[in-house]
Amino acid sequence: MTEGKLIVTKNKTLQVNFINPKGKEVSFNVKESELSSPLLKTKKSAIAQLNGIEVEFEVAGGQPTQIREKGKTFDSLQSAKSRQDDTSSTTNIPGDFHNPYNFVPALPRNTDKIQNGELGDRTPYGHGSYQDDLWSGKISVTLTVATPLLIPDAANATGNEHKIYPIRTDIDGKPYLPPTSIKGMLRSAYEAVTNSRLSVFEKHEDRLAYRMPANIGLQMVPARIENGKIYLYPGTSSIGNDGRPQGAMYAAWLPRYNSRDTRISPFAVKYQGGQLPQHGQAVTAWLEKYEKTNRQGNPIFTYWRVRKIAPAGQNLGNEPNRVQGHGTHQPTDDEMIKVDGYVCVTNKNIDKKHDERLFFCHQQKAIEIELTPDLQKKWKELITNYQKIHRDEIAKGMERPPALNNSEWSRHIIGKDIEWNLSNRTLCYAFVKRNGNDYNVIDLYPVMISRGLYDVNPESLLDESLKPARKREDLSPADRVFGWVNQNGEGSYKGQLRISSVKCDSNNAIEDFEHGLPLAILGEPQPEQTRFYVAETPNGEPLRTDTRKAEGYQNGQGLRGRKVYPHHQLPDGYWDANLTESPIDNHFPEYLRLEKIQDNQNRTIKAWVKPETKFSFEIDVINLSSVELGALLWLLQLPENNFYRLGGGKPLGFGSVQLNIEDTDLQTGKQWQEFYSTLIANNKPEQTVAINSSQEFQKAVEAAYAKAFEQVSFIAAFLQAAKGFDKPIHYPRTTKAPKQDGESFKWFVENEKLAQPHSLDYIVGEQGLPILESK
Repeated sequence: MTEGKLIVTKNKTLQVNFINPKGKEVSFNVKESELSSPLLKTKKSAIAQLNGIEVEFEVAGGQPTQIREKGKTFDSLQSAKSRQDDTSSTTNIPGDFHNPYNFVPALPRNTDKIQNGELGDRTPYGHGSYQDDLWSGKISVTLTVATPLLIPDAANATGNEHKIYPIRTDIDGKPYLPPTSIKGMLRSAYEAVTNSRLSVFEKHEDRLAYRMPANIGLQMVPARIENGKIYLYPGTSSIGNDGRPQGAMYAAWLPRYNSRDTRISPFAVKYQGGQLPQHGQAVTAWLEKYEKTNRQGNPIFTYWRVRKIAPAGQNLGNEPNRVQGHGTHQPTDDEMIKVDGYVCVTNKNIDKKHDERLFFCHQQKAIEIELTPDLQKKWKELITNYQKIHRDEIAKGMERPPALNNSEWSRHIIGKDIEWNLSNRTLCYAFVKRNGNDYNVIDLYPVMISRGLYDVNPESLLDESLKPARKREDLSPADRVFGWVNQNGEGSYKGQLRISSVKCDSNNAIEDFEHGLPLAILGEPQPEQTRFYVAETPNGEPLRTDTRKAEGYQNGQGLRGRKVYPHHQLPDGYWDANLTESPIDNHFPEYLRLEKIQDNQNRTIKAWVKPETKFSFEIDVINLSSVELGALLWLLQLPENNFYRLGGGKPLGFGSVQLNIEDTDLQTGKQWQEFYSTLIANNKPEQTVAINSSQEFQKAVEAAYAKAFEQVSFIAAFLQAAKGFDKPIHYPRTTKAPKQDGESFKWFVENEKLAQPHSLDYIVGEQGLPILESK
């Protein structure tokens, strides 16, 4: 933070006047976008009143930012207006496309109204015998394919880096649809509409990380771990209260790389024998002070540059001759200094990076601070998060992050488990807060511009009443009906429902592709994208537009809910496999890989199940309550043009299917007892059962959640996903037409540059997202 005064010039230009780190008085014109809301309003109405006002601000790229009155917080006009007038995640302006996935809210279930009814938790009724007032029997169902269905035969796939999948078939050569696939599809839907516990929620106990702003690198203090202590190496500077150097940048720059590729620069500083200094080596060096200026010649910061270097204990030699600077980097008149320090090599992990760093202290001792267990835990979480994010890319042989062109992986990303712990001689960066002579290390990072951990892990944002059950008496409706396995220990339950007799009833149901059909790249889950995955509250509302990137995964927030893939409402001819890459009715063939490329990022299919193909199957149930049965029957009788999603490739539009009841034989335990006692069939009461039990389910939802059935958030969201959208549905991107390699990450980069970044809106009434062109 810097302090200064506002100046109003004779021609009514607003400037900020302050003393820069070199002790010089400088003035800069003020951009309106960098003024706090109160100051901006005064400027527009009575600019003269701002003359002489004391202010505080940050400096980024040599320019004053976030200018506010001294002692007050920065509040831009946009964020203030957002808080006052707009608590939603987006504007009402229609977008260009819909995201392939959205969420059905998962509401906390810990109220008496919920837990005292059939939508609450209890021990299941069991399978030992038919119980008098509970429903048992059979439901015959027809499944109709609406968009091509992918049933890949993983056991007979060919290829190593690029997998080619045939279709799974039965003994008659017809498509084989596993009963477990149908059961999984129905269970997901049943969980959503009964607001049951999640059946699986694993590996979410570690905090996730986000990309920190670049200007925070100036606040990173070089550090070395020795014998359970942190030693800070602030160079020639003192550490400011906010961690910023009070003088030159802390670490010296060690020239090493060409800025335009990953090769070693001819100007790299090496040992006398021509060897490059290696990471962690203790060295002696001559340093020369440089100043970095902006294009107007105003100083931004100063730093020390390594001019000559030798391993510790070896002769360094005399001070080198001075040389001319280049461009906006110029040497100062300060004398060179001779220092001892440690070489820190993180690899060329930024496209234009040209220097590594030397950690040192000059005319001061390294500052000793205790290394706490909490700091060690957070370090391990951060490093494992880095490695997990990039694991698949490295396994595919990628030599650099996909967003970069002339770089390589950072050392801590490819260093595997050796990088997990803060062992002796580890070099890192510390984010430090200072109060007098007290130094508080908030976090430790592997690089200057690092990822930062969110405050809490995803698991902590999921209400306890939604977490997978740990004992039988806590089974929610979906657990009781479809079965349960304790993911944290012993215990399981078979469930009250079984899928059987699945068969394909259509002839000529398979469309073969002689040369295979290369599919578009499927995205992987990115829960780090908090604007899509994190909710403002535990009820699942999208994050507000004024939420900063670092403000995700905080106490008091929630998760968006259960991921769903809305149905794609597509024009006729869309699924023509001979389609060109041109759009039909504004819909590009999102399922095809451009130029039919086959690599380790996508998969090829040899066939799919044709639309209009019909399958039949039976559902056997035992001892279901009227509410439990009613939820199932309601799901099997969705409105026309409502679809489930089944099989592979759902984000690309594959696998929309419809379900219809063909016949039922459902009776209470008492009725079954009468049948087996007399062997005389009862009049089948299926119509009454279907109507009454479905209504019982709807009444239970209304009573538990105090709203009309279709206005309850999870019911409305489920129905919207089943109905889908008529706009194009695809992953976020920066161009209207698809790109060969997807590059969704570029959209998220552009989104964060906006004054009000877009969150993924609530699925009901969602207007879509815009194409954000790269700038």
